[in-house]
Amino acid sequence: KKAQTSIRTYRHLRTHALKAEYPLRVRFLAQRSLHTMKWLLGLSSLFVGFTLHRFNQSVFLTRFALTSRFIPATENALRFEGRWLANEDDGSAVADWPCSTIHVRVKVNDPSQSGLRIHWRGVRVRILVRIEKEDGSIPSSETILAGPAFDFPLAQPDIHLISFPSEGAFHVSIRKLNNAVPLGMGLANSIFDPSIVKVYGFDQEGGIELLPFEQVPERILDFIGASDTAGYCVDGTRDMSDVYSELAGWEYDNCDSTVGGDLAKRFQAQVSFQASAGMGVTQNAAAAEQWQLGPLPLPALINRTLMTNSKERWPYETRPLPDLVVVSLGGNDFNHQGGHVPTDAKFSSAYKDLLLDLFLNKYSSNHTEDPSKERPKIVSVCGQGSPDEGNDQNRCRACPHIEEAVNDFQAENPFGLGSFVDYIFVPCDGSVVTGEDDIGCMVIKI
Repeated sequence: KKAQTSIRTYRHLRTHALKAEYPLRVRFLAQRSLHTMKWLLGLSSLFVGFTLHRFNQSVFLTRFALTSRFIPATENALRFEGRWLANEDDGSAVADWPCSTIHVRVKVNDPSQSGLRIHWRGVRVRILVRIEKEDGSIPSSETILAGPAFDFPLAQPDIHLISFPSEGAFHVSIRKLNNAVPLGMGLANSIFDPSIVKVYGFDQEGGIELLPFEQVPERILDFIGASDTAGYCVDGTRDMSDVYSELAGWEYDNCDSTVGGDLAKRFQAQVSFQASAGMGVTQNAAAAEQWQLGPLPLPALINRTLMTNSKERWPYETRPLPDLVVVSLGGNDFNHQGGHVPTDAKFSSAYKDLLLDLFLNKYSSNHTEDPSKERPKIVSVCGQGSPDEGNDQNRCRACPHIEEAVNDFQAENPFGLGSFVDYIFVPCDGSVVTGEDDIGCMVIKI
């Protein structure tokens, strides 16, 4: 209506200006009305276009809804592994620790008409979608998806269609592969969005049925550590530059290919990772420059449901106890520090405090209804390095300090907790890790 009014105003003023030779002021008003008319018409066309787009989108979604059923991520039939935070308002679930996984079990009746659509979103997030037929008659398939490097306003969820090769029962898992903070917990984390995956749910399309999980893996493994545990840049190569691996290394993170991921598959166990590149026990890597990784070492963060959310505490008391806890932490306290390393007394005290905290506050026997699980075994691992990893990068440098701390803990608790702690040393002389196709682009952090 405003556009039509401007058109009439323009025509009226133009006619009278020509006939009566109105002053320049009148001609100016006529020209301004013409510009207003063009602007309003342009705005109207944008509005009409947007309305048509939303209308077409609604038609598509309505048509799709007639042949599918949406399953929110909070559906009881789904199984969660690792740490997830549910949002009951929209039915979604979010996670940022590596190897957090959602499991879905489905029965496919007609593969030509069936599919499962994942609705998800994550900035600087890699996820692994694995499809396994339960009777083992078809090899499993894997697809890695990646979110955008930067978020955009009004961005819509990514949708990925899973197709099935045959009829039968299938197990689908969606696993987050990368660190929670690819750019570090310091200044960058206050500027850029962390690597949080958000799963909205699944479209159950065609002849597909959602099945409950009849069995859940009995074994539970927990892994606490830095980049070797988190899988920092595992899929990368040694010829990647330091700058590129720092900025885009998240595109090559893969916790599923680490020792933790491999052990979980071999023992058919559930797994939980509290790990992030550059983390330490008393201080993080490059501690003099806290703007990189922040002031908090990993022991101050492992009680969080989300590593990047200090408000949500993980409810250890309601979760089953793990059978094994592997701690691979401490190397960054002594590497990349410019000589400013903790004393033996300070490191040993902090490491023993970490072990004691795990036993008393996180993996206490009072937290489980299963009396057979008195407490888990905790194994401290150190080493796993290559002899040619670069300057100020010796994964075995911290090993004598860690071994001493474990020995002290065992001696101080001879008839109690000390018997549940052990230490494993993995050499850095090239006899285990050679640096060829077995260490990715891990040349900076450990």
